[in-house]
Amino acid sequence: MQETICAKTNTRLLSKADRLFTGSVDGRIIEILQNARRAEATEVRIANKDGLVAIADNGRGIDDFQKLLDLGGSGWDEKLEAGEDPAGVGLFSLAPKEVEIVSGQKKVVINTNGWTGTPVVVTPITEAVNGTVLTFRDERPWELKRVEKHAVFSGMNVIVDGRKCHSLPFCSDKAVNHTSPGCRIEVVKEISKYHQQSMSYYYQSKVLVNFHGQVVEMDPFPGESRQGLRILVDINDRTEIRLMLPARTMLVENVAFERLKRMVEAAYYRYFQGQKTHTLCHKQWQRARQLGVVLPEAEPTFRAGLLFDEYEMAVEVTAPKEFKLSDGYLCLGKETEYNRANVHLLSALGTFKEKPLVPVSIQSGYTGYSWAKLPTITSVKVSTGKERLRETILGADLVCVESLSIEVKTSDGRTFVSDVSMAVANEPPKGKCKWHTEAVYITEAGHRELNDEYIWYHLGGYNIDGDSYDTQQYDFEKEINSFWSDLIGPHEQLRCELTEHINQHYRISGKWQKVVIEENGTLEIVYKDGRSETVKVPK
Repeated sequence: MQETICAKTNTRLLSKADRLFTGSVDGRIIEILQNARRAEATEVRIANKDGLVAIADNGRGIDDFQKLLDLGGSGWDEKLEAGEDPAGVGLFSLAPKEVEIVSGQKKVVINTNGWTGTPVVVTPITEAVNGTVLTFRDERPWELKRVEKHAVFSGMNVIVDGRKCHSLPFCSDKAVNHTSPGCRIEVVKEISKYHQQSMSYYYQSKVLVNFHGQVVEMDPFPGESRQGLRILVDINDRTEIRLMLPARTMLVENVAFERLKRMVEAAYYRYFQGQKTHTLCHKQWQRARQLGVVLPEAEPTFRAGLLFDEYEMAVEVTAPKEFKLSDGYLCLGKETEYNRANVHLLSALGTFKEKPLVPVSIQSGYTGYSWAKLPTITSVKVSTGKERLRETILGADLVCVESLSIEVKTSDGRTFVSDVSMAVANEPPKGKCKWHTEAVYITEAGHRELNDEYIWYHLGGYNIDGDSYDTQQYDFEKEINSFWSDLIGPHEQLRCELTEHINQHYRISGKWQKVVIEENGTLEIVYKDGRSETVKVPK
């Protein structure tokens, strides 16, 4: 004898009906508004009074009250079944609350036991009601702001306590209709505040999909960079796209979902066809072609210079007026960080009789475009004169030399060479030392030509694991000032500190001509007007 099995719904499911939904006010608002719309209602009125919520719609009403408690049986017609895939569980979002339902000339009150299988009496009424009226007690009122979020794109006129909710089309007339899978798609730069309410994160938006007022998010967003765009999908009356039951907060990943993803991606790239220019990465440009969307090459996207910290360039590279990308040179990343730094410093600090050296930075995502195929740096050489002073600052050696120059050769046969006031190097081990030494070379002219922060940057700069930025900067400035003083002479630092101390802390600032300190501590001050004053050591 052949054994067979078949699917059935256990009556125990009724006892869990109140757990089929999130149990939130928002979840109940969504389901009740969706039921009203499916009943072809054009207006829904919501009233809050004494803890009760009353919802009245002008839909076609209820012809069979038994369908209210038929868990899984929607009772909707074939057209709506095919287009929206209703689950027949919407009213159960109110379980286990006591709910009064009036429609036509009938009324029913469903209490806690009624939701779980106890028979409920349907009572005739004398005065007929058009549409349907639901009344129940909720944890909090259905306030305008809360209802409006779910009503604004429903297509219905929703009124809360006499105040009308805003009503907007989810997409504009420019949205492109797709009969399969059944939706309209639009790519836009700006969206309304009501669209934004449905987004998890404003700056990392996903695709927004509107199911007649219930808005869900869909990922992935096409492209690696979102370009400040928003993508809207408005579901048609007949659609193959489905929401995951029972909460309906995610899309079912079926065949229609995969088709929708491809259509969204193509719509994203078609948006750029309507623009004069774009800055899509080369990989995205290729993907657009795979989808049949032919785009021109991206606008050249680069910046002059190679070295940048969090705030600005480390020594500014100034490109000539009317500079074209084709006049620049590219470091491909095969060079060491020291070569990149020296190319940047030669461009920023060097002087050239003819064409200047302008290195450019191009993000790796753009290197596939034809405009990114530039002459490259082939060699970098640093030449130094006699060493005058070497001190260790921030773990690197700061070295003052009598002369300093950088020479760069490029793949198009050019040579750029110039004296500079700063360069960097990774010096090989000396003597018994086994380690390379990071060194920053400067000339005495660097004291006048260089901002202290530029030197700080090349010595390692701000350490995120150390003291505050201001404290570290202050400490560095003390060290660099001491370095310049040691370079000038053995007592220069003492002279600077004494002069600064006198000028900052005594009233004689700007008035004195000479101050003499004797060995016994006696102080003699000679003023500019010829007066003199002697300050003896206290007894």
